[in-house]
Amino acid sequence: MCGIYGFISPHYTQAQLEVATNNLEKRGPDSLGYYFESPLGLGHRRLSIIDLSSGGQPMFSEDKNIVIVFNGEIYNFQSIKKELAILGCNFLTSSDTEVIIKAYQAWGMQGCLDKLEGMFAFALWDEKLQKLFVVRDRYGEKPLYYTSNKEGFFFASELKALKEHYSKENLSKTALNLFFSLSYIPAPHTIYKDVFKLQPGNYLEIENNGEYKIKKFYDLKSVVQKNHNNLIKDYEQAKKELRQLLFASVEERMISDVPLGSFLSGGIDSSIVSAIMAKLSDQPIKTFSIGFKEKEYDESERAALVANHIGSEHTLHILGHEDLLAVVDETLAYFDEPFGDSSAIPSMMVAKKAREKVTVVLTGDCADELFGGYDKYLGKHYAEKYASYPSFVRTIFEKGVQWIPHNNYTNHTLRKVKKVIKAASLTPENRYLSLSSLGFQKTEKNDLLNDTFQEDVSIEILKQFNSLGISDELTQTFYSDIHLVLEGDMLAKVDRACMINSLEARVPFLDSKIVDFSFKLPHEFKIQGTNKKRILKETFSDLLPEETMNFSKKGFGIPIRLWFQNELKTELLDLLNKELLQLQNIFNLEYIQKLIDEHMSNQENHASKLWQLYVFQKWYNKN
Repeated sequence: MCGIYGFISPHYTQAQLEVATNNLEKRGPDSLGYYFESPLGLGHRRLSIIDLSSGGQPMFSEDKNIVIVFNGEIYNFQSIKKELAILGCNFLTSSDTEVIIKAYQAWGMQGCLDKLEGMFAFALWDEKLQKLFVVRDRYGEKPLYYTSNKEGFFFASELKALKEHYSKENLSKTALNLFFSLSYIPAPHTIYKDVFKLQPGNYLEIENNGEYKIKKFYDLKSVVQKNHNNLIKDYEQAKKELRQLLFASVEERMISDVPLGSFLSGGIDSSIVSAIMAKLSDQPIKTFSIGFKEKEYDESERAALVANHIGSEHTLHILGHEDLLAVVDETLAYFDEPFGDSSAIPSMMVAKKAREKVTVVLTGDCADELFGGYDKYLGKHYAEKYASYPSFVRTIFEKGVQWIPHNNYTNHTLRKVKKVIKAASLTPENRYLSLSSLGFQKTEKNDLLNDTFQEDVSIEILKQFNSLGISDELTQTFYSDIHLVLEGDMLAKVDRACMINSLEARVPFLDSKIVDFSFKLPHEFKIQGTNKKRILKETFSDLLPEETMNFSKKGFGIPIRLWFQNELKTELLDLLNKELLQLQNIFNLEYIQKLIDEHMSNQENHASKLWQLYVFQKWYNKN
């Protein structure tokens, strides 16, 4: 895993190239390399995983016409290498980076990208064509930022390497509204107007004068549309195929020249991945989890149960919430823009502990988006059921809900109940908006932001939902979540939580063959009644303790409500003080004060909203 940076600019020097590249040190602490031939500059920070002795970068073709900087892993590089050998290609290294160069020379950029299975972002310069190609993988596992201005064209793995090209005065109104709606900022947006995330499955083709075109090499929409009319009918056959696909994906992602392990939270997804690893390994695998002193957040017993069952060498770290508080600033700062998923903090901690023993981990991420693991996928089911009740019953129930006190035990349930009540009266697209908004609903966001900064981003959020051309709510939801939740939240969280610790994370569920397969499954294979991820549980039940199949997921919860009433109260009030808010001229002061007053008095639980404001203000004050 690595960090990459580069530019096409007649104004930039090698010294500037080196400074910007070194801002990516955490992504690649093992070595660094540069290529500078004005106007082209390419920089690379390396975390050595495969071919430790000869995989240094930038890497050149034998004729020196091609130079590449690469961040990621190509899991099928060995099979591609065999194809290329048949064509007469010779290899000087055992690295996957050299395979990309040879694949490009043999098949061109589109042909090369069609072959690659993995997580990657890379930049490849073709001297003969005088063109730079900048590429991001199919689903956005690896980040890639870019900007174009009067100085030239610039790209990087993280925003911090592009800091000369933005400021908070250049705030994106669209991104601001997306953040307060979703709690994260999805591609192609960043918090800055003129800096963008390259969307997954796309590449940039840049001329030597800095002009560029965006081209698509992978289209999930066509995959979903094709599979929608070609669903698998035989459930037992589907289970057999899923088992083969996931075993193959895990095996590919276990190739490493450095110590390897897995995250094991105790949930079904990480448990399945860890169990498959144990089956494929000739020695006990290393598993890692964190537990919490506060039992309502602790899943360590579940993880230990699975670890004992699969015979892993298990490492458990029990944390108090004082441990999490100690790393809040460091974690939030590493994202370079507002990121409101609070589970990033415990994710960073488990990555930190894992890095003490391994350099690579496999995770269970992305199974929820592919196989129906989120509660919101039941939203339609519950909403329709609720809507069928007589109006007087619904009225009594809704009044009763308002009287239930907010506390540490009812908050989560109350939040879900209120969302279902609201969703029952909505159209499919508005239901998606409502259930996907983790922060402020549309009317609330209008109350939050002053008129200058208000923007309706509903169309932006619904872009994928409405473009699919399939009037099936669940299929639209799955498809949209891969573009929004997966890219903007889950993968960003995993990448940053691990990279801040120089740890590489691999995601077996995100193999393109598994993604393709997931859209061939009828909904009842994924969700049966209220049984989520049905096919996952039933396919791999033989690998895990029986109790694991019925565990309800807690996730990485942190006590934000209590923090804001105690340990973080002073800092929150300082960040949201009247004078600062007036200087910013972004927010409605009265509305924010209302949120604070109601939260502190336990009238309402505004923890998630206040956390978003806290995160934004921390970012704003730092930049």
